[in-house]
Amino acid sequence: MGRNALYFDDYVTAIKLFNQVIDAKPYMAQAYYLRAYAKFTLEDFRGAEADCDRSVALNPYIVDVYQLRGLCRIHNGAYEGAIDDYSRVLQELPEEQSALYNRTLCKMQVKDFEGAESDVNTLLAKWRNLYKAYLVKAQILMERKDTTRAMACVDTLLTLNPKEADAWSFKGRYALAHDDYLLADSCLTRSLELNPKNADDFLGRAQARYAMSRYNKALSDYDKVIELIPNHFIAHYNRGLLRAQVGDNNRAIDDFDFVIAEEPDNILAIYNRALLREETGDFKGAESDYTRIIKEYPNFLFGYYARARCRRMLGNTRGAAADESRVGRAELDLRYGNARRTPVKKLRKRSDHSLENYRQLVEEDADTSRVYVNELLGKVQNRTVERELLPMYSLAFATGDGKTYAETAFLPQVEKLNKERGDMPRLIFTATERRTARTDDEKTDDALNDIGKRLEKGTDNDLLLVRSVVLRDMYNYPAALADVEQVLRADTANSLAYWQKAALLMDMAETASHRTDGQKNEAPAMQLELALRDAERALALAPENAYALYNRGCILARMGRTQAAIDDFTRAIAADGRLPEAYYNRAVLYMRTGDYKKAIPDLSRAGELGLYRAYNLLKQASADADKDKAESNKEKESTDR
Repeated sequence: MGRNALYFDDYVTAIKLFNQVIDAKPYMAQAYYLRAYAKFTLEDFRGAEADCDRSVALNPYIVDVYQLRGLCRIHNGAYEGAIDDYSRVLQELPEEQSALYNRTLCKMQVKDFEGAESDVNTLLAKWRNLYKAYLVKAQILMERKDTTRAMACVDTLLTLNPKEADAWSFKGRYALAHDDYLLADSCLTRSLELNPKNADDFLGRAQARYAMSRYNKALSDYDKVIELIPNHFIAHYNRGLLRAQVGDNNRAIDDFDFVIAEEPDNILAIYNRALLREETGDFKGAESDYTRIIKEYPNFLFGYYARARCRRMLGNTRGAAADESRVGRAELDLRYGNARRTPVKKLRKRSDHSLENYRQLVEEDADTSRVYVNELLGKVQNRTVERELLPMYSLAFATGDGKTYAETAFLPQVEKLNKERGDMPRLIFTATERRTARTDDEKTDDALNDIGKRLEKGTDNDLLLVRSVVLRDMYNYPAALADVEQVLRADTANSLAYWQKAALLMDMAETASHRTDGQKNEAPAMQLELALRDAERALALAPENAYALYNRGCILARMGRTQAAIDDFTRAIAADGRLPEAYYNRAVLYMRTGDYKKAIPDLSRAGELGLYRAYNLLKQASADADKDKAESNKEKESTDR
């Protein structure tokens, strides 16, 4: 019963049930482990670690317990202990990727950069396409002051996967730190195209644009940061400075009001607000701010001079005379008091409160232990899921681990291909991310050469299809498309080739849509139309095939034809009621149109069928449905009155 509760994410009930087991049989190590799992998911990391300790004491041979305890210790800041746990896991399972990755991050946290680099090199030797590892290695090299190799590592990653947003972000921040503002702007823009909700990248790009005097664009970026994180301190502070610089004084004061509410003792913010209040005629407010500054810095002569000016405007001649007498015999730097507001390119740390830096933009204090990619592999918490559609079903190489529900997708043509070509890598038909089997570029090149030699002896449609999968993994879409088209010229009834061609055209449309030169691009629309044509040809060969209906639905959704896509997903479900991706994608479309009541049962069914990411969307849909209901009731009550 406890395991069943875990399956349905009912962690509180699961803990209650495991408590009963432990009360009855306190020697059962598995019960402590499962309760630790539930506690971890509820973010009770210390309680989870304690349960893992008990489980290990009772049975030190359950490898999963060490995996979980390693995660608990990371969250509790016990990195040395986490390293020990992951080392134990790797003794039993040398090929456990997540354990090696997490141990690398832990070694970085304890400043064992030599050990961390050794681990990440092992990762890349075994799993060349583990893209996150390249960024980790780059960060390690940065910590070791080897910036040349670090940036070469990032460039290698971008060559392998030009859509890796974190790599563009890394490169952009490096350029920003080295005052290459044009490159920083370009790289961070590319990162934001791929991940438009990265507030840190908007913040970095704003700083680059400010340095290039592109003030309106910098303000737009600060607005975006605050839209994403309304209470972002630095964005408010820097936007206030920039608004003051372009003469938008009243709204600049609003930003400094926020900053001072967050940090009442922030003297630089108070000083900036004092200057702005004086300029806008709020002499009483300016006098109050200058008084606060003088209390903190009693020898700040310009503060007395400015307060005297405000007091005279308010008619307080006695107070003004007292301030003037305070500075009468001192050398007053009038140019500092009346200095023109020139752009300052340098940034100051948030902890630097030197008054001479009052016009400088702010950045966060350096965190030497920061990891650019700090998401742990093997994490069992619920993750926030974006309302994005799952991809089409297409050919991919099998992982061989048997852990994903996607590998159970059955298509007779694929099984026939695997059976007849047992000498080639096993293929699956999946809607999950591909590129899972490529572990070594040399092996990939060898496979291409081997297939090429076989094809020299004569055309072989099966080999051409396999080669198209390899080429697609290498992002060589034109060559992959040429192979599939050759198959279709020889066999116009090959539905598998039509599906693969449609998927390739979708990839090409997605790539073409990311132009950065500002020019209008008609390619995506044309490629989507071609993909739809091929999907319909595949459907004509098998009118009630669930995968064919699902794939056409994905293309229609990408084209913006929402209702037609929903209809196709509905037909796919009617053909195969155990196709979780169809439920999931239909739910996403329902959510996009605001029909949360219809989305909820679809997401529940998708999760039940093994697509566990649906549970996070289910929570979102339920919350939105409750919100709509509350607003509807409010409107009804207002109408009744």
